[in-house]
Amino acid sequence: MKINKRAVSKMDKSGSGFTLIEMMISMTVMAVGLLGLNVMFVTAMVTNNKNSHDSSATMISQLVLEQISAQPGNSTANITITDCAGNVRTIATAPGAALTGAGAPLLADGTINQLAAKVANYSMTYVACAPAGSNLQSDYDVRWNVMTVSPDTRLITVSARQLNGTRLGALHFALPVNLRSIGGR
Repeated sequence: MKINKRAVSKMDKSGSGFTLIEMMISMTVMAVGLLGLNVMFVTAMVTNNKNSHDSSATMISQLVLEQISAQPGNSTANITITDCAGNVRTIATAPGAALTGAGAPLLADGTINQLAAKVANYSMTYVACAPAGSNLQSDYDVRWNVMTVSPDTRLITVSARQLNGTRLGALHFALPVNLRSIGGR
C-alpha cells in the first residue's frame, strides 16, 4: 500500500492544538474564575463565623430570660449564674414601673439601648465557652430590663451582643439580639 506523502504533510501542518496565546488567554480566564471562587469562600467563612456568634448571643439572652422568668412574678431576689471563665454574675430580678422598668434603658421600640451606660446587676460581660484546647472564647455584653405588668406578672427584655464582633476593614459591628417574654404566674 502506497501512502501519499502530500496528504501526511498537510495533516501535520493543519494547526491542530493550542497556540501559546490561546493557552495564556484560557489560563487568565481560569485565574479570574478561581479568584472569584476564593472571594466567595472567604465571605462564606466570615458569614458562618458571624452567624455562630449571633446564635451564641441568642442562647445567652435566652439563659438570662429563663432564669428571670423562673422566679415568681413579684420576686425581687437576685440570682447568680456562672460563665465559662468561672465568673459568678449577679442577675437582678426586681421589676420597675410600667413603660420604663428597672435595669437597662429601653428604646422607643421596646428593645434595649446598648449605647446607654450599664446598670449594675442589670448588665454583665458573659464569657461564652469555646471548644476544648482552643483559644476562641468570646465575650458578650448582656443587658436586661424587668417591667411590672401586673402584681404577679412582668415583662422581661434581654439583649446580648458580642464584644469585638465582626470586622470588615475599619468597620466594626455586632448587632444585638433582643428577646422579650412575660414572666410570673
